[in-house]
Amino acid sequence: MDRHLSLSQAARLIGVKRGDIQKKIQENKLTVMEGTVVLSDLKNAFPDAIYEDNTMVEKMEKFMKDAVHKMAQSEREGAHVDSLSRRIVRLNKELSEERNRADQFEELIDGLKQKFMDLKINASHENTFNEIKTWFNMAIHNLKEEQLTTPIESLENQIKQFMLPHVRLLPSRHDFISDKSETLLESALRSGLAVDYGCNNGKCGKCKAKLLSGSVEKTLHQDYVFSESEKSQGYILTCSNTAITDITLETEEAVCSDDIPLQTIITKVKKVQKVSDNVMVLTVKTPRSQRLRFLAGQHIELSIKSQEDKQQAAVIAEYSIASCPCEPANLEFHIPVSADEPFANLIRDNLKINQNLTLKGPHGSFVLDEDSPNSLIFVAWDTGFAPIKSLIEHAMSLEQAETIHLYWMTSKVENHYLDNLCRSWNDALDNFTYTRIMCEAKTDVVADSLMQHIHNEHSHLLNFDLYIAAPGHLNHLLKPLLISHGIKAQNTHFESIFHGQEVQD
Repeated sequence: MDRHLSLSQAARLIGVKRGDIQKKIQENKLTVMEGTVVLSDLKNAFPDAIYEDNTMVEKMEKFMKDAVHKMAQSEREGAHVDSLSRRIVRLNKELSEERNRADQFEELIDGLKQKFMDLKINASHENTFNEIKTWFNMAIHNLKEEQLTTPIESLENQIKQFMLPHVRLLPSRHDFISDKSETLLESALRSGLAVDYGCNNGKCGKCKAKLLSGSVEKTLHQDYVFSESEKSQGYILTCSNTAITDITLETEEAVCSDDIPLQTIITKVKKVQKVSDNVMVLTVKTPRSQRLRFLAGQHIELSIKSQEDKQQAAVIAEYSIASCPCEPANLEFHIPVSADEPFANLIRDNLKINQNLTLKGPHGSFVLDEDSPNSLIFVAWDTGFAPIKSLIEHAMSLEQAETIHLYWMTSKVENHYLDNLCRSWNDALDNFTYTRIMCEAKTDVVADSLMQHIHNEHSHLLNFDLYIAAPGHLNHLLKPLLISHGIKAQNTHFESIFHGQEVQD
């Protein structure tokens, strides 16, 4: 049976950009079905692409058959040759980039050494110059000593990463790398996959999955008892096992907000940080036996009682979850400081570390369309950055989009309260661009400023999905403007914010 690949997988396999594949799809030279392409069609559409030749395919397939994992070519039996090929391509690309970077630094250092030799100095500056020269030579000497061990350690880490077990989930065909130090559930969540789970400690059985191929090892005790039928079919708990070979699991995943159950969880306050004059970041920790299951972009009800007045009713508010579902143990919320907001006042004035805080939810359908092949544009106004941050981190964990562009708008510079985080993404990621926009807090001015930036940086919006978290009146103004600039209505997603609390538009 011919293999199906996601657009990201296909791009990595043949060494082209997702945009090139999308262009072939638009030209009807390549067919996409449910967000995937067939490998044979991909080869026909890119006959001159540089990827594994037939000899390489044969060798890899033979390796897959003969190796200890005993993989078959059925999609029910373990990793395919393309998964290993993707790992090889990624490692080769990283090695090439590191070599180029090393060559550039070596040229820079040689040039600097020559400048020292050519430099003519006055006698009055000779001592200072000699000190700098001595320091420079010592730094070069220490650098060479470090280079004797660092590449070897790096190579070992790369080999370990390459040899980590590969997990394929059916029927979704999602795959991820399983770290042997983690349970299968932890690795799946870290990879951004919304697999089902409940207690996370082997009691409820919600994380059970059918092992179709490969071998696992039990790492944690479980109290849940499988029926004889489940035992005969090979069911395991993903929260209690880790992979020791490449494996295939049959399990359900959440693909929309309706698949996520409503939950009530009592958490502990872990940290409250005032990151600007206008915003506090609240972090709560969920109990190990009851992690919150949610989709990136959703919001949840927070309920807390004053420690000072036990008779006072609980204060309730609803905020977007600002953290990624891949980190269900620590949940982050961005709380605007407002004189007329009881919850914010309680958080600011009376909250104690380890105090109980109850979560109910999650709610909302402002979630990522994981089947879309489009690049992503995110727009946030003030603390609308909270759900946008969750969506961006989720998209990063999935390695889904060809490009990601974030526009963060505000009328006050201090409202870019996590500006350094966004800058670090911009510096570290090749496919991420960050634009912060300062403008008057008037609806028409904000809309015009955003559209001008988008128009200047994107020639068209046909191949983009837009996610916007802003006040409702701004969203209603932006929607027709975006459509007039070429974006499809079904590719726009809006979340309305008010007083830092978010509700579905």
